[in-house]
Amino acid sequence: MDAKEKKTLLLGFGGILWILSILLGYAYTHKPFSPEQIFGLLRVLWQTFIGIGIASLMGALGAKLFPIIREEFSPLVALAIHTALGLGVLGLFIFLLGVSVGFSTLIFSILFLVLAFFLRKEIFAWWKSWYALSSILEKSTAFEQTLAFGVFFILFTSFAKSLAPPLAFDSLVYHLTLAKIYLLEGGISYTPDLIFWGMPQLQEMGQTFSMALAGAESAIVFSWMLGVLTLTALFGYLNEKKSSRAAWVGVVSLLTGYSLSDSLSWGYVGWATILYGLSFFLLLDLWRTHRKDKFLWISALLLGFAMGIKYTTVILAMGAIPIIFLTHGKSAVKSALRDVLIFGAIAFLAFSPWLIKNFLATGNPFYPLLFPSGAMNVYRLELYQGDAAWGDWRDTIFLPWRATIWGVSGKAGYSAGIGSLLLALSPFAWIGWRKRSEKEKQFLLTAFILTLTGFIIWALAGRTSRLLIQTRLYLAFFPAWAILAGVGFDNFYQIRTSEIRFGRIASALVILAFSFNIFFTGVKFTQLGVLETLVGAQTRVHYCEQALGAYERAMSTIAELPTDTRVLMLWETRGFSCILNCEPDEIIDRWYADLRIYGSGETVLENWRAAGYTHLLFFKRAAEFIEENDSAYSPKDWMALEKLLKELPLLEDIDDSYQLFSLEQYD
Repeated sequence: MDAKEKKTLLLGFGGILWILSILLGYAYTHKPFSPEQIFGLLRVLWQTFIGIGIASLMGALGAKLFPIIREEFSPLVALAIHTALGLGVLGLFIFLLGVSVGFSTLIFSILFLVLAFFLRKEIFAWWKSWYALSSILEKSTAFEQTLAFGVFFILFTSFAKSLAPPLAFDSLVYHLTLAKIYLLEGGISYTPDLIFWGMPQLQEMGQTFSMALAGAESAIVFSWMLGVLTLTALFGYLNEKKSSRAAWVGVVSLLTGYSLSDSLSWGYVGWATILYGLSFFLLLDLWRTHRKDKFLWISALLLGFAMGIKYTTVILAMGAIPIIFLTHGKSAVKSALRDVLIFGAIAFLAFSPWLIKNFLATGNPFYPLLFPSGAMNVYRLELYQGDAAWGDWRDTIFLPWRATIWGVSGKAGYSAGIGSLLLALSPFAWIGWRKRSEKEKQFLLTAFILTLTGFIIWALAGRTSRLLIQTRLYLAFFPAWAILAGVGFDNFYQIRTSEIRFGRIASALVILAFSFNIFFTGVKFTQLGVLETLVGAQTRVHYCEQALGAYERAMSTIAELPTDTRVLMLWETRGFSCILNCEPDEIIDRWYADLRIYGSGETVLENWRAAGYTHLLFFKRAAEFIEENDSAYSPKDWMALEKLLKELPLLEDIDDSYQLFSLEQYD
């Protein structure tokens, strides 16, 4: 190095040090970030790393155990299937860990590092597969780019909401609460205080993993990632089978409904069931193409894992049975029966750990359903399952129309907005049927059978109970429906006369339908102040109070009570914030059941005190709503409640919504 080069090097380093000193000095006096904001941003980065990292570990594990998937599917599709398989295997391992060795942050940290080390090659390949998106995006038309912008906007807003404190109702009731209980108690054991303990919990195992390392928000990021993988695989499949135009519309058909798009940030199991529904469809269709048994057995394994997410994914089996017989044909009924039996056995084995858990704890493999067991006594079961069916005969015959038009999030009945495009576009999948190739006819027929059987079972089940009409229970067949919608749009797009291009009109209508949800999503996102919360401009407490109102203030009040306090809740189901010091009224039946068990309000109070409860949180507004709308309660029930509350010391009245009473006896 000559003198001139040394001088240049010295000047360069000196210049950098000078600029850096000025920048640091300016930052010190002007303080662009407070320590709290820096900590908050670092927490966001860590929660993102863990939530997405655990999903990638599962994808890598699936790739390690099932390399054949990569050989048969395009990279974007294989991403999702591998993750679904990895979630199933790792989720069951975490479950067995929880009921044996137990849980701790140290155990989960070791598990994360060990998996990352041994699966490092597969992790790299899993992330490399995402590059396949770039080549497709580069070739997108203006219409497709418009839809892509909307999709990425929804993914961004839902991702940001995932990193803010959890707000979604059922997550605060049990999806996140169960994971929190397991971590606080150091493992999985029977939890009579929360009957939802008896539901399958495969996704909750992944959320427990995430929560142990980075908190509740990381668990929601993990579930958000499952949704992203589902949409990516749907996009990749339709792009390969039909066109990029069909791919974007297929994805948008699922995201046009606010309930589906916003639930990406809820931490619910809906998108996990959609992921398994799509993966199941892909393997079943692959088996129909190649007729190799291993593909049918993998689809059965995916079905078993899906049932480990939600019981009602069994509707996939109801669709698979006719597909198996149809594929074998009339001349091979015995072979079809053999395949159905093996298929069912594999699915049952993959699902059985959750049944065994329930049976050992309560004697009922399907606890808390079907018959009284464990903490689910006859009165609670009567109230939970005894409601009359919602709607009328029109909800059986015209179910797709009714679920689409009358399904509104938070309202009675279907309780979910699924958007208009699934129903609007799917009928056009049959345009030009005779001109389609045999391969195209096959996957469309598979999608149609799964969709049709899904609707038939939904329609029949919906006439037996108010709960069973809810859309969220049947999301497993929605990927098949979305495939029909994407293909239907692509078929309709090609209809034209000498004067009118109907495809352009349809494109405008699709954008219009999607823009409604984009606008609504943006308004809600802005109102909540999500970004302000993430960057520290708004406190997390204020964020929760703004969204949850009096509930958050009630939780803050409970948090100020002594640590040995035990709070019993009436008509409040959400216990995430105060567990293990509170017992929520998870299916709003405690007063109904206890009054019938003990006979009088005085005896109920004696038993509450004997059980160690020190305080009562009464959700006044909810009780008033139930009194006006639920005929299961008698006037005597409400008179007994009013008499009981008058005898208790009132400690706090929170916005005339919640009342906190003392249950302690004073001499």
